[in-house]
Amino acid sequence: MPKPRLSKRDPERTEFARAQRLQANEFSHDVWQMVRAGRMLGEKFRREYPLGPYTLDFVCIELKLNIEIDGEDHLTEEGKKHDSLRDAYLARLGFFVIRIGGFRVTQNPQDVRNQMEAIVLRLREKTPLPQPLSPKRGEGS
Repeated sequence: MPKPRLSKRDPERTEFARAQRLQANEFSHDVWQMVRAGRMLGEKFRREYPLGPYTLDFVCIELKLNIEIDGEDHLTEEGKKHDSLRDAYLARLGFFVIRIGGFRVTQNPQDVRNQMEAIVLRLREKTPLPQPLSPKRGEGS
């Protein structure tokens, strides 16, 4: 199976993502306030981001982290099957997916934030830092 490409843009998918942003529920709004504008440990997140055949709730491209806020639709057999296919697709692209029940966002937002921060930190540790182009003063020759 060929590896899906990240860079292909479909105007219909982009319009769908824009519409989703405008119709965001309370759960999504609350999580967006946690992650927008570098509020999640300085990382840049995008909201309702089209990727392949899917629209991702909250994604940090740099860390390849996708945060999905699951409502009632995700609890059905059809929803679970759809999520499984979506998660497998994203895994092939190297993404780590967090699924958070929407009810948890309102019941315990600090716990949700702590969970997301812990995963961001873990992914940062796995991501090698770029090597400096030249030695710092006092190092090397």
